[in-house]
Amino acid sequence: MALKVSANDVGNHSTKQGPAKRPDEKTPAPKPDKVLFQLPEQVRTNLDAKLPDESADPAAIIQACALRIDAALTVHKAIEHYGNETLFRYAGPAIRLAHRTKAWQDDVNPETNKPFRGFNPWCRHMGISKSQAYRMVNEEPVADALRPLNPGQLSTKQVDVLAPVLRQHDAARCRRVWEVATKMGATDHKTLLKARDSLDLAIAAEQEEDDRQSLSTPVPVVRFQAGRYDRDSVRTAVRSDPELARLLARDILDELKQLEGDEGAGD
Repeated sequence: MALKVSANDVGNHSTKQGPAKRPDEKTPAPKPDKVLFQLPEQVRTNLDAKLPDESADPAAIIQACALRIDAALTVHKAIEHYGNETLFRYAGPAIRLAHRTKAWQDDVNPETNKPFRGFNPWCRHMGISKSQAYRMVNEEPVADALRPLNPGQLSTKQVDVLAPVLRQHDAARCRRVWEVATKMGATDHKTLLKARDSLDLAIAAEQEEDDRQSLSTPVPVVRFQAGRYDRDSVRTAVRSDPELARLLARDILDELKQLEGDEGAGD
């Protein structure tokens, strides 16, 4: 029996309701589920092939097992890829909205019972990894840059190739990479990489921003300024990081004791 992997197999049932049907309208015939990915014929054959029994030659057993396992892993990777792209497509807009509006600051971390101190911790709480969050945030500016070319829904790997071009160069060069890849016959991430390389665009290695940079809330800092003391700023800093405040207080007391000792020795 041939293996068919469709939307039903991964729980992709739509709950969207269409417009009300008029009495004189005929119900159209249901369309078949769109196949999410096509498996090579040999993979389907290996999945359906009967495994030898225990009395068979060990060489034949191990060969059949290897073929079945390899075919199963192929299906697993295909489903995993579809799952990742589904997450990117549907969770991405929500992640970007929370990031743009900084609404995540109004959510309370159940571990501390206080508002989240960073965007990435909030994403982790929601089940989105740091790398996934960056891809989702990066997708919007790349899509905006490519909008005149009607690129359609971008994949995670396409964003990975194009986002550094946009950040380190400009939107025009980002579009140029897409145009060159199109002339090469495809816009998958491998072709985009070839197009990017053919344009000799220097791409420096990038380090992901951490929670203290653009995807986070700045941590209050206590600054000593001659003749000025702002108690509210101190209170804010202490409440934002009590452990750091305790360490700072101990260091200040130690320095004061040392200063008092130095002054006493000088008398």
